[in-house]
This record gives sequence, structure tokens and C-alpha cells, in this order.
Amino acid sequence: MSRFFRMLGAAAAILSLGLVITATAQVVEEGDEEVERYVLAPGDRIDISVLEDPSLNRQALVLPDGRISLPIAGTLRATGKTPEQLAAEVQGRLASIFVTPPTVTVSAVGLGALGEEAEPQPLIYVLGEVRAPGAVPFDEETPLTVVQTLALVGGPAPFAARKRIQIHREVDGVKTVELFDYDALENGRSTEVGPLLGDGDVIIVPERSLFD
Repeated sequence: MSRFFRMLGAAAAILSLGLVITATAQVVEEGDEEVERYVLAPGDRIDISVLEDPSLNRQALVLPDGRISLPIAGTLRATGKTPEQLAAEVQGRLASIFVTPPTVTVSAVGLGALGEEAEPQPLIYVLGEVRAPGAVPFDEETPLTVVQTLALVGGPAPFAARKRIQIHREVDGVKTVELFDYDALENGRSTEVGPLLGDGDVIIVPERSLFD
């Protein structure tokens, strides 16, 4: 009889352990679902990693129009997508340059809009080959020049096309693109520091090509 109760107790313990494991798995699954439900929004800063080719790793900022730009992959819409969905799209864009589809990971490293009640702050967006791409806040009473803004993100990175930095802005309802030569200023050939920038202006520093 005592052996029977010992067997019964062991079975109950195994059953209890199984319930604990199942409950833990459900919590993990629920936690994963919560992460997957997050969708990207303008102002989010994301990290894109390609396991097979680290030279393609980038941090990108989701622009006000909801898009990001990446080497080779080009321009993609990020808003409304989860990091996993965006990773799958980047993978599809890069697949042609790999023998097998690459392993792409997208993670949000900085969130933009943190609440509907938060008062929006004027921002200038700096993307591409700079040391710390992202959104630069500023006081509209003391606007920033292109050079000042680049200084706040650490300046051009080693592979930057410094002679053809792009300034995207909207003037009187018309979208314009202006080029800025950082090398000319640094070498003393020019005193031009770029125009004063306003809320929503975008600086893009392209990657250097063989002809730069």
C-alpha cells in the first residue's frame, strides 16, 4: 500500500511539473506576441543586421513619410510593419546578392512617438554615413546650420561622400534637394556652412563611391 501511495505522489509531482512548464511556455508565447504586435512609427530608430555580411549592418531612422533607405535594398516603407515583417522585406531585397537568403534582424533601438499627448518637438533628421544617425532636436528660436547639425551627430563617417551631402527640405510647399560640399569647408576652399534648417528637414550623407 505504501508503494502505491509513493507512485501516486510521484505521478502527481510529474503532472504538477508539466503544468508549470506549460504555463511558462504560454507566458513566453504571450510575451513574444506582445513584442511582435509593436509596429514601427516615424521617428523610430532601428538597427538592421545582416549575419552573412556585417558591412551591410546599419542604423536607420524612420522618416516622417514612413520610409527608410538602405544600401542595395533601396527605399522601403517601415511604418505599420513589425520589425519582423520589415526584416523579411529587407531579406527579400538582398536575396539576389547571396547564394541563399541572408539572415536579417531588425530591432527598434529608439522609439519616436511616445504618446499622443506629448508635445511634438522640432526635429532635423540625419541619415546615412554619419557616426550617430538619428533625429536632432533643436530650438526653433536658434535654428541650426548644416555643419552644426552634422557636428551634433559626430560628423561624416569614414565612408561618407562628403562632397555631395544632400539637404532635403520643403520651401513654400515645394520639395527641394540641395547639395553641400563638406570637404570644401574643411579644406578652406569655402566658408559656406549650409542653410539654416527647420523642423522636418532631412540631411542624407550618401556612401562614397569609386568616383568620389
